[in-house]
Amino acid sequence: MGANNTPIPDLIEISGITGHTTFTTGGAGGGTIHGVVDDATYTDDETGNSSTHIEELNETHDIDNGVLTIDGVEYSIELVTPTGSSGGNVTYTLSDGSTGTIAGNGDDSDIVFIVASPTGGGETRYFALLDDSLGDVAGITSLTTGDLDYDPAGDDVMIDVEQNNVQTVVCFCAGTLIDTPEGARAVETLRPNDRVATMDRGAQAILWTSARTLAPEALAADPRQRPVRIGRGALGPGRPARDLYVSPQHRIWLRSKIAARMFGTAEVLVPAIKLTGLPGVAQVNTEGPVQYYHLLCHRHEIVYAEGLPCETLLRAERSVLSLSGRGRTAWALLRGAGRGPARPIRAKGATIDRLVARHVKNRKPLILV
Repeated sequence: MGANNTPIPDLIEISGITGHTTFTTGGAGGGTIHGVVDDATYTDDETGNSSTHIEELNETHDIDNGVLTIDGVEYSIELVTPTGSSGGNVTYTLSDGSTGTIAGNGDDSDIVFIVASPTGGGETRYFALLDDSLGDVAGITSLTTGDLDYDPAGDDVMIDVEQNNVQTVVCFCAGTLIDTPEGARAVETLRPNDRVATMDRGAQAILWTSARTLAPEALAADPRQRPVRIGRGALGPGRPARDLYVSPQHRIWLRSKIAARMFGTAEVLVPAIKLTGLPGVAQVNTEGPVQYYHLLCHRHEIVYAEGLPCETLLRAERSVLSLSGRGRTAWALLRGAGRGPARPIRAKGATIDRLVARHVKNRKPLILV
């Protein structure tokens, strides 16, 4: 079948690929973590790959001809892997101070490094790509390599790439009022089996809740985790009814004629961080720690937070599995249920930027009711 412009999440750009080197967000350890690439896709002729899932990555000169595309630029790629011994282990640190080790295993490792050269000429770029099995590794602040194999056998690497492991789980900040059949309630007071008001299916039970606290040091180390404030009325009259604070990747429901013309559908879900070009929407510094709260329902739902339609956790986000044992149990209960998103998801920066720019230019709200 092969991959055809298959999205690649978790593609972390680094300053180079060398063994026994520590890459950090500040560049203090010998190398630099530049960040996560938003718009990367992969194409090849590998039969096990598809338009939505990659289970094997191939070098460009391999028979399966792997090609990486970023922001419309095609790159030929070469693969580098940790060696299959303890000397090849890769270690990492997250923004909350926790650490992890990725065991080196040659061409079947849970991390692969990529040397990417533009096919039309230009500057070579370097990346680290993570396997889905690693779960939620949001906010990597350091990555340390061991022994590396610059010519893996077969010029391919077995690696599962489908879910996004490095973005903050979609969540609401403490104090956010969520509509329920009994009235608005602060998100931190909601518990499993409590019901929330949804756009599509009326009152629906919460299957699982969880919380995550980010200390000021963690937010300083990884500013991408700071919440986005959507100011009162920023997306339309009463949308939201008062300032709403959500995690950067929390998707917001939009409906407009401009979206219909651009995307072929009037209703879309867009990450909050992509809306910061709008007046009244910004990623903000906060005093003290930030408490993020997650809600999971039986299906992906659109609920009302401060009167603004927002998503609950989407099953496809594997980060659910890593948050707690209860989260894994909740996930297991969903086997066989619908996995799809409640509305089409738009996440590519360039297209959303155009959507926002058109709304600003025409002074039109992003939510028409």
